[in-house]
Amino acid sequence: MNYNSKDLIEKTGLNLDQKSVDLLQKEKEVQGLSSLDIHEVAHLFTNPESYFFRSLSHLELLKKMSTENISIWFAGCSTGQEVYSASLMLSSISDKTLIGTDLSRKYIEKAISASFFVFRKSEIKSLKKYEQLPQSQLHLHNNKKSLDVKFSSLKKEGISFDIHNLMDGPYNSGFDIVYCRNVLLHMTIKGKKKALSSLKDGVKVGGILILGDTDPHIFEDNWERKKHNNAIFWKKKW
Repeated sequence: MNYNSKDLIEKTGLNLDQKSVDLLQKEKEVQGLSSLDIHEVAHLFTNPESYFFRSLSHLELLKKMSTENISIWFAGCSTGQEVYSASLMLSSISDKTLIGTDLSRKYIEKAISASFFVFRKSEIKSLKKYEQLPQSQLHLHNNKKSLDVKFSSLKKEGISFDIHNLMDGPYNSGFDIVYCRNVLLHMTIKGKKKALSSLKDGVKVGGILILGDTDPHIFEDNWERKKHNNAIFWKKKW
């Protein structure tokens, strides 16, 4: 069955070109485009790039804003490295909830595996700062140019992952912080508007929303634009 590109764009909000649609039609044949189907094939037309301690200034903002009982939703988390980075940086907080969601089931399964091969020098250097923490096991390869990382005690550390489509509304409401970077830039204007609405609805009053540098500004009276060092964020006033 052929996929209708307009239908795909409508249901994902993504700015897909015909090449992406053609690849999907070549790789996967589904009898109808349901929400479940989208989760199963999303890895064929989304960008999986993610790495540890990406956007460090924003992760440092998370650390500054976090206290006991903190709840953070990482929307569009891909394979989960930013979630695990935050868990390391927030290791001193015993009671926390870190939820990562993504459109792709394949990416979420990778995140849940909690096992990663790391080769970037910057990542290796950053991860080694936390090698004494019990929830992360690091194994440096003999060539010292790559690293295997395995995380444990996910439940104890408050980490969970799930599939979710931002076009369907927020994953949940009442989060202290909603974190969504490098996601909206891949969407259509209509998709960005709908996704942004979902993200805003996920934030509790007094909570904050952290977006990408090129993402739309919020021009609503109940949202205040704020800055910490080089990190811009939005605070929900009511």
